[in-house]
Amino acid sequence: MKDFRKWTSLIILASIASVIFIVYEINGGNLWEIVMLLAIIALFLIAFYGFWSTVRKQGVKTEVDISRFLGKDAKDALDFGNIGLLTYDDEYVVTWASDFFKKRNIDIINKKATAWIRDIRHLFEDKVDSIIGRYQDSYYEIIRADESNVLFVRDVTKYKKLSKIYEQNSIVVGLIQLDNYMEYQSYESEDMMALINTHLRVPVVQWAHDHGILIRRLRSDRFFLVLNREIFKALQAENFSILQLIKDEANKLDVSMSLSMAFAYGTTDFTKLDRMVNELIELAQSRGGDQVAFRNAKGSVRYIGGNSESASSRSKVRVHTMAQTIQSSIKDAPKVFIAGHVDSDFDCMGAALGVSAWVKSLGKPAYITLKNVPRDTQLQETMDHYHQTILDRHTFVTPDEAYEMMDFDNDLLIMVDHGVGAISSAQKFEELCKNVIVIDHHRRGDHFVSNAKLAYVESGASSACELIVELMQNTPNHIPIYETEATIMYLGILVDTNRFKIHTDSRTFEAAAALRSWGANSSMAEQALCVNFDEFRTKNHLISKAKQYGRFMVVSVDEPQDKTMLAKVAQSLTLVKGCQASFVIAPLKGKEKVTAVSARSLGRFNVQKVMEKLQGGGHFSAAAVERNDLTPSECKTILLEVLQKEDEQDEGNLA
Repeated sequence: MKDFRKWTSLIILASIASVIFIVYEINGGNLWEIVMLLAIIALFLIAFYGFWSTVRKQGVKTEVDISRFLGKDAKDALDFGNIGLLTYDDEYVVTWASDFFKKRNIDIINKKATAWIRDIRHLFEDKVDSIIGRYQDSYYEIIRADESNVLFVRDVTKYKKLSKIYEQNSIVVGLIQLDNYMEYQSYESEDMMALINTHLRVPVVQWAHDHGILIRRLRSDRFFLVLNREIFKALQAENFSILQLIKDEANKLDVSMSLSMAFAYGTTDFTKLDRMVNELIELAQSRGGDQVAFRNAKGSVRYIGGNSESASSRSKVRVHTMAQTIQSSIKDAPKVFIAGHVDSDFDCMGAALGVSAWVKSLGKPAYITLKNVPRDTQLQETMDHYHQTILDRHTFVTPDEAYEMMDFDNDLLIMVDHGVGAISSAQKFEELCKNVIVIDHHRRGDHFVSNAKLAYVESGASSACELIVELMQNTPNHIPIYETEATIMYLGILVDTNRFKIHTDSRTFEAAAALRSWGANSSMAEQALCVNFDEFRTKNHLISKAKQYGRFMVVSVDEPQDKTMLAKVAQSLTLVKGCQASFVIAPLKGKEKVTAVSARSLGRFNVQKVMEKLQGGGHFSAAAVERNDLTPSECKTILLEVLQKEDEQDEGNLA
């Protein structure tokens, strides 16, 4: 069209020149020549106007048949393949279209190609080779020819419908686990188990039947499911209502039971589906249960639920079995390395000291890889107080020293109070180790170590120190624990429970009592948690900056703070009436470009879910995240958006 307009401009210019010439001739008096020239110009303009009008009304297409361009054989082939062609000018206006479009009542000539299907613009703007667009009830695949103004069009409606049917009917396999069912079965009466089966197990089966799901019981507490994607999407739309139903029925019976659910799909490899669904059910349980973990074979793990604090699922038999297995692994290893997480706290250090004492009691060398690793200020003060005693009984090495010393094929690495390599003091060599044991109380996440030979992860426990105490109590040999180790381990429980206020049960007090009997100094523990006046003033200053957003308290400041202070402020804010969770945001002291968020709740809201959406983690009542790509203000904006969605979705975060 641009070339056509160019010639039009030239004709107009020539006409103007002719008019000027006529005026000149009139002044010269040659009337006959003037008349003849005017007649010729008039005829020329009439012919041009007719040509122009015809082109605008009919387009180039009108008089041209595709066979004249490609030949009859090619035309027949395109007709047989149900393929259409169209040409367009430099402004993407369609200049010609084959009969393919006429048969489908698609009027596209002399119109922008994007007026038909808007997605066509991607062929021009994004330089993609093909797109699939929808027009009315049909789908068309459109391909752009290289270095030419031609589009090939194919009707793919039938294939899209078949693809949709295939996707809707593609297989999904699932597992349902009744959390803590086996523990209740071991000690409850037959009458109570009959009530549990009637109110908890039967509704699960009925729920599956109501949704058209094939369900088969594998054992007393576990079911196998077969369904399709269409049914699965319906379950997602209702946020797996069975979770809340079972939780409500369990509350009526006054039993600590919930559901763990896992679903896997996205492949026809049944071996892979089996492996995926078993990994997912373990993941859902290790995160505390009361949730669904599901995954497309081509994607990452997603979660729904997890809205109640996990109840302890540690049976005496399980603890005893774990203790024997860990002890056997220690005996088989030439050397044992104990790793904690960076920015170590009382729970991390206490667990490391406890394991070190355990290893040494078996006559094996133990190395704690926490030398020169950043640690909590209050912990450092306590370590300084017991400095000589600790050095006499335990061996600390730097991560680099451990890397040089370790035999990756034979030595044992025990990771305490964490299960993520990225935050480990053993980050440098964790993946190289053939023998790895994890002892942790945080809900298991996506970045959990992949090479663990044994993972003792109990999110129902208050702390890693509580788990270590129980394990040591189930070993046949005596493990020497004295005031130093017992006090720091006691502090680990004290801090992680906020002085026994949160995620605390009878086993927590039993562990604390055991530590007291082993020599834990409670007076020293209380002194260790005291703060100086500057810290006290800073804490109150940050609290004064808090703002309430519905059921949440949020603090955001630009002054650098240490992580311990953020945690303390967040914990204090949970005591505000009506507050279900608190979040404190600030740059990290010494790492001013890193924005940290500390989140706390009193067990009625899952802050781990919120922090995971900000690329962090933790457990139900305490979680955190560090971001080097966000300012405190930007982080606050994202956090408030996440919290708003939590309110809108109303997934039952209230316990």
